[in-house]
Amino acid sequence: MLTLFASGTGASPALAVGREANVPDLQFQPVRPPHSVTVREAVAVALRNYPKIAEKQFKLRAAKANIALAKTQYLPNINADFQEDAVTNNRISTNVMNNVSGFDTVPVNAGPSSTSSNMKLAMNSLQGLNFNWLIVDGGLRKANDNVAYADARTARADVSLTKLDVAFDAADAFLDAVSAKQVINSTTAALDHMEAAKLRAKTLVSEGLKPGVEAANWDYEVSKAKIGLLKAQEDTELALVDLSEKMGIASHDLDVISNPLVRRPMAAAEQNPFNLQSHPLALFKTAEIDRWRAKEILLDKAWRPHVWINSSLWGLGNSQNTTINPIKPVAGGVLPQTFNYMIGATYSFPFMEYFPLKAQKDMARSNELAAKADFDLAMQILERKDARARIILSKTKKIAAETPTLVESARVREINELKRYSTGLTNMVSLAAAEKALAEAQVEDAIAQVEVWRAILKLSYVQGDLRPFLQLVEIVENSTGENK
Repeated sequence: MLTLFASGTGASPALAVGREANVPDLQFQPVRPPHSVTVREAVAVALRNYPKIAEKQFKLRAAKANIALAKTQYLPNINADFQEDAVTNNRISTNVMNNVSGFDTVPVNAGPSSTSSNMKLAMNSLQGLNFNWLIVDGGLRKANDNVAYADARTARADVSLTKLDVAFDAADAFLDAVSAKQVINSTTAALDHMEAAKLRAKTLVSEGLKPGVEAANWDYEVSKAKIGLLKAQEDTELALVDLSEKMGIASHDLDVISNPLVRRPMAAAEQNPFNLQSHPLALFKTAEIDRWRAKEILLDKAWRPHVWINSSLWGLGNSQNTTINPIKPVAGGVLPQTFNYMIGATYSFPFMEYFPLKAQKDMARSNELAAKADFDLAMQILERKDARARIILSKTKKIAAETPTLVESARVREINELKRYSTGLTNMVSLAAAEKALAEAQVEDAIAQVEVWRAILKLSYVQGDLRPFLQLVEIVENSTGENK
């Protein structure tokens, strides 16, 4: 992993996104950043504003609600019914099959056959309370709980991975903007050198020490330098627009504070390879495997016997008071005049469900194996990124250590060529080449320092935690106490 070496610092912990943790139930309200932002502010704003994070947070909230829903399966079913009706009691001995479509809507009119038919209405009442409780389920409800928990763990891992990706994208876009600004600075310095050389050339031409074509040639070089500056400004503005998008804001009025990302970071040493299985991507893929395994177990538990406890209490009322119905009506049949209750148990065994459940288990098993293969692929990708990040960090540090020498050599060459040009010992082509070489060296030196920071950022991403990068930025900021 990446280890930082610094002394005399009191850096507070920076924001990290690489560990799976409980996600607080937040109201996702975007915030507006200041006009000029540091890389730590850019990351913080992105984590607060980016819509993808809000989407994953709400999906996690839904997964948590699904856990609460799964817990309700342990509750008994209690139903209360109240019925009042006025009906004619014309009955004959007959039979209606309950599996004939449409006849399930025919009300039940129990009792002996009528001796005559009439259309007189009689009041009827029915009140009932039904209680059913599943007491033996073969582990089905517990397995369903585990599926809900697995879904929540997958959603939580997805939140952590999304946060890591958003934070990395914001920091990477910030570095792009810093690099673009450094190109502007170097190109501006090159333009100043070109204009100074142009002025010197015009002076020499006016004194007759140089031919008139020299002034025209320098006009060409100055114009080329101005075009280069305009292109650098365009690249910077586009980089700032991209940064705004990565921060989750629609703002073009944004600037970046380049310090300390244009200076050499403090010592950062790589140690043994990090445990990549703790990376949010690995955790997310592992959670997907566990989710499919939980579904397999759920399907296995579905083909088990179930035992229900059943009980009912109901009352009946009828307004007719005849020899057939000798119990005196209560409130004209509106209230029940007789009561009954029932206690029993139901045993059910859906043995024919074995075949469709077996097919569903095979599907879940195949999906689990696919998820395992996806996990192996993700680990290969992380290992490749880890190896590349270490190589890039090692080489960019060496390049950044060499570029100051390149700049100093180009500066000395430019000074010597300028002196030779002033004394007529060389032509403007050599001086222009020296000026361009100095500008290119300055650009390369500025970008080289930024690339070291980018390599540290990539290594922190592979480790699944941006704290090493952000803490190092904070340490270097505190060591100077200045921004530019």
